[in-house]
Amino acid sequence: MTVSCPDTGTVGQPVTFTANVSGGDPSVTATYNWTVSAGTITSGQGTSSITVDTAGVTGTITATVTVGGYDRSCNATASCTTSFPTVRVARKVDEYGNIRFNDEKARLDNFAIELQNDPTSQGYLICYGGRRGRAGEAQARCDRAKNYLVTTRGIDASRVVTVDGGYREDLTVELWVVPTGAQPPAASPTVDPSEVKATAAPRRGRRRGHDDDEE
Repeated sequence: MTVSCPDTGTVGQPVTFTANVSGGDPSVTATYNWTVSAGTITSGQGTSSITVDTAGVTGTITATVTVGGYDRSCNATASCTTSFPTVRVARKVDEYGNIRFNDEKARLDNFAIELQNDPTSQGYLICYGGRRGRAGEAQARCDRAKNYLVTTRGIDASRVVTVDGGYREDLTVELWVVPTGAQPPAASPTVDPSEVKATAAPRRGRRRGHDDDEE
């Protein structure tokens, strides 16, 4: 007797395990009792094939079946294991609004540490303009944050991706760490561009000693 199953599975997708009995008395009505090391049996208990819910599973699932009804000399137990590769996902590590640049630097410092802790990851900055604000402020805020990460914190520019996310009620910046192999985050605007009342950026000279306090 053997049990067949897929070598690998996808977390959240059902997996089927099937017992294969060969030889023995064909007149015997076999009984099947299944156990699984993880997941939940959703159908088939008591039959030769079960379906297992894999939601939340990490690592592997081993399904073991004990078959009854045959002579005790028959091997009545068999198992099969399906592995579930670790799925890496993007992680939002911070979100803030239209804060002062000195405060933003502190948030970006922490973000830089996250990127340094995983040198293979990428950083995604998703910036949203406000319903009422300066034209192009989302991309401008992203560009300023990236410049700080690259020139001050030493993060390679190729590891920092900026995304103009559209518009929300207020200017918002999201900081994401994206491990290798993970799906990049998608922007989630909440305000339609047709509803935005953008204003022109004010023209003013650079004020010595005040740049760090700009919003």
